[in-house]
Formats: sequence, C-alpha cells, structure tokens
Amino acid sequence: MDTHRRRQAILALLNEAGEISVEDVARRFGVSANTIRTDLSVLDERGLLRRVRGGAIAVNRPSVQDLSFSRRARSNHLEKRNIARWAATLVQDGDAIILDASTSAYYLAGFLRERRYLTVVTNGLQSALLLAREPTNKVILAANTVRSDGNALVGELNPELLSGFRASKCFVSCSGFSVDEDLTENDMDEAALKAQLVKLSRQVIALVDHTKFDKKGTFRFASLNQLNWIVVDEAVSRDKLAVLRRIVGCPIVVVGSTSAETLQPISSSANSRRYRIGFGNATERMSFTHDVRTSLERAAARLGNVELLIQDNALDSQKALENAEWFVANRVDLVIEFQLDAAIGNVIMDKLNRAGIPAIAVDVPMPGATFFGADNYRAGHMAGEGLGHWIKQNWAGHLDLLIRLDAVRVGPLGGARLQGELDGLMSVLGPIEAERTWMIDSPVIFEDVIPAMSAYLTRIPDNARVAIIAINDDAAVGALTAFERNGRLSQVVAVGQNADRIGRAALRRPDFPFIGTTAYFPEQYGERLLDAALRILRGEPVPPALYTRHVYITRENLDHYYPEEKA
Repeated sequence: MDTHRRRQAILALLNEAGEISVEDVARRFGVSANTIRTDLSVLDERGLLRRVRGGAIAVNRPSVQDLSFSRRARSNHLEKRNIARWAATLVQDGDAIILDASTSAYYLAGFLRERRYLTVVTNGLQSALLLAREPTNKVILAANTVRSDGNALVGELNPELLSGFRASKCFVSCSGFSVDEDLTENDMDEAALKAQLVKLSRQVIALVDHTKFDKKGTFRFASLNQLNWIVVDEAVSRDKLAVLRRIVGCPIVVVGSTSAETLQPISSSANSRRYRIGFGNATERMSFTHDVRTSLERAAARLGNVELLIQDNALDSQKALENAEWFVANRVDLVIEFQLDAAIGNVIMDKLNRAGIPAIAVDVPMPGATFFGADNYRAGHMAGEGLGHWIKQNWAGHLDLLIRLDAVRVGPLGGARLQGELDGLMSVLGPIEAERTWMIDSPVIFEDVIPAMSAYLTRIPDNARVAIIAINDDAAVGALTAFERNGRLSQVVAVGQNADRIGRAALRRPDFPFIGTTAYFPEQYGERLLDAALRILRGEPVPPALYTRHVYITRENLDHYYPEEKA
C-alpha cells in the first residue's frame, strides 16, 4: 500500500473508531511504528487528526468533539496552529497554567502533549480531556456548569482556586479584539469566568488570529494593559500592528509557518517608566546563588525597562549592611535582598524603610519585606521521605547515626527545612532517638564543609551506618566528600536541598551515595522576582509570601528536569 492510500485508510479508521494507537495501526498495515508516527504527524499538520501521546484522535467526529467546536477548530486552523506552536514554547515542565475554552487553546493543549507535571486550570472540556491523558498532569476544571453547546464550562469559579492558587501563565483567545473595546466575548457567562481566570495568573497571553481583529463582542473580559504577550498570525496587516504597538505595553509576536517575529511596543504608559532595582546577592561562591543572579539578569534583559544594580553580600553581615546603604545612596526603586543572616534583617529593613524603598527577601525572611523562596518545611519533608525509603530498602530500615547539618545563622529557615527532613524521614522509619542524632552548625559552602565534617570523623565508628540531612546541597555533598577522602564512603548516605549544580553533578556520579535533593529551580527565580517587584512598584496587591515550586530530584528523574545536562 502506498503512502497516500495508507494515510487515507488511517483517516477512515479514525472516522470509525474515533481514536487509534500507533502500535495497532502499525500491526494492521505491516509497517514500522516510526512510519505510522510520521503519517500521523503529517495528517496532524494538515488538521485532519489530532496527535496525542501514543496515537491520534479524530478532529471532525461528533462523538469525539461537538460539531460546532469541530467547525471552529477547522476555521483558520493553520493560523491557529502556528500561534499555538509558538505559545507552547512559553510553557515548561511543572508549570501551572490556565487555558480558556477557545479552539486556539485546544491547539495549544496539543502542543503540550510532551510536557510533564503540569497543573492545568481550564474551562475547555476538550483541552481538559486531552491534557489529562498525561498521568503526571493535574487538570482542574475552572467551573462546574456545562455550557449548552457542551464544549465549555461556565458559572462560579471552582472554590479550589480561591485558596491561593496562582498560575504562571494564562492563555486566552476571544470573539473580538480591538484597541477601543479590548478583549471581548459574545457569551456573558464565559466572559465573566474568563475575567476571573485572568486575575489568577502572573502573565496573560492573548492568542489572536487575524479574523478576531477589529471585531467587538458584547462583553469585555480583559483590557489590553493586562496582557504580557499578544500572539498573532502573519495575515494581520502591518498598519494594524503599527497602531497596536502604540497602544499596548507588551511584545507582539507575529507567527508564520516557519518563523516568528517579535515586535516591541513603540510607546506605552506601562513601558515608559524605567526602574532601578538593586539585588544584594548572598554570595558568588555558591552555584545556587549564582544561578539566581543570572536568572535575574536574563529576566531584566527580556523586560527592557529594568536596570539591575548588583552587589555581592559575600555571606558577610557587615557587607550586606554596606550594600543596603549603597542601594539607598544610588536611589534604587526597590531592593531584592538575598542574605543569610536572619539577625541582620531588621537592620537592613530599617535602612530601606527610612529611605522609602520596598524590598523582596529571597529565601531568608526579613520583617516588612515581601518573601520569595522555599516552602521550607514541605521541601525538607520531601527529601526526608526519600531518604527514609532508601534506608528501608537498602539498610533494612536501620541506621546508627543521623547527622543534621544546620546553619544556625540562617535562623528559622534552616530549622524549618531540617525539621521537615527529620519528620519526613521518621514518617517512613519511625522515631529516631536523640542519642542517635547529631546536630552540627555547618558551613553552607562546599569547600568549607569538607574540613568541618572531617573534624568529626574520628568520633564515628567505621562500621556505623550514617545518614545525613542538610540545609543545602553544598553541605550534603561536602560532608560526603569528607567521608570519601577518608575512604569511608560505603557507610554513609545523604540527601540535600536546592538541586543546584553541585547537587545535580553529585547525582550523576553512579556510585556516590547522594541519593536525592529537593529542587527549588533557582534558574527560574528571576522572572518571578521581577514580576513581583514590578507589581509592587505599580501599586498592585502582592501576597506577603510567594513560594517557588518543589520537586524531589533523584537519578531516575534528573534528566527529565535537566535534559540539557545529559552530556
């Protein structure tokens, strides 16, 4: 059977069954699975079916999608697919996102089929069903009333979303898009729900094909100044784009079948103000803090209206105070402060408060500053549980000595993190007696930990089974290195916190007993820190505490989260 006839037969099968798998079709036609995957990809590109993980579903069969939805999906489907393909590049594994019930969002859902561990809030039933096929995703329906056409949910917002949920990105389309009426819908209930969903996200991305331009729906649900990206197709005229660039304060991405062009706003009230933001980094000696700094630099470069003034606190309280004074003298608009001495936070905040400068505290809280960083107890608990399961499997649940590597100067942060690790460990193994536990006030820099840990080794019997919980990866890996240099690596195991480059490198050593670490994703801090900073500076409400996401990283899932490091 030639290629054309085989593909027509595949479409016939889909029309009959509504869904097919790669393996079944390959067996039916006597060809390889890769050949069928190529067929499905080509048919997907033509809008004749929808590729899903392991196979495909029909796009025009009433039992799979309502006919009205199917007709809308086929309308301008190439433009919508191009827009959706580019929008998908904004979504990373583990993100929390919102999708409306538009066909553009449905196409976007299709391009997210390779993403994992997404939290997806949507009022689109088709998108919900598609993304729920990936078992690592959590899909939350945005409302509980099915619209009469059967394609969308409307009504009151899901109460689960009212208890602090906030997405990183919200993707919406519209019935009408114009510079004087903003984003509009013809359905009152859908417009009302979309207006609520937009408010639950840090960024709003509008997916607008050319047919929506200059149309005006009955009900407005979002304004142009709420948008962080506008993604359009090449059929939008340059005259319309020029007008739009003078109105909005966000980039406009013009997407074709093989290229995308980003147009910056020409002028806007949102972008006309430039901000000077100070960043006092804890130290340049830790890979974690280095990654936080570089992520801030990348985020500032993307924004274009932020001048980032950086000072190194060098893990020194006096230096942190001097840097705070330097920020005041240089008249910054806001300070992002990353310093590890809990006791000095009051003094730093007093200097900033007297100068009228708001602050964001990274990882170590400071009174009066917005907090951004770890949910320390929860992050610690995840690693402690992982350690407990390893000990149960490899040491029959027995250990002779538990070493807690704390950092007293950090204050309650370290205590919460280590308490979480201990509680997580004991939730698996049961109580651990105090006489089997050492608490060590540890350095937090890898090179400094090695001699500090080596000084304790003479007190530990050679045949003792030792488990280590630590405030960060530097401490955990540094302590293991001390055991290794003394030829005693076989008796010890450790978990860490941060999943920074030191921790990830240790996990890639196959026989090294560093078995897991909770990820904080410092390489992603910058975008969220500057988003919070600009909201504060614009006078918008910001929660008193913003938490990073956490994932327990092991050798088994490391390449999933950091595939670029495989080599």
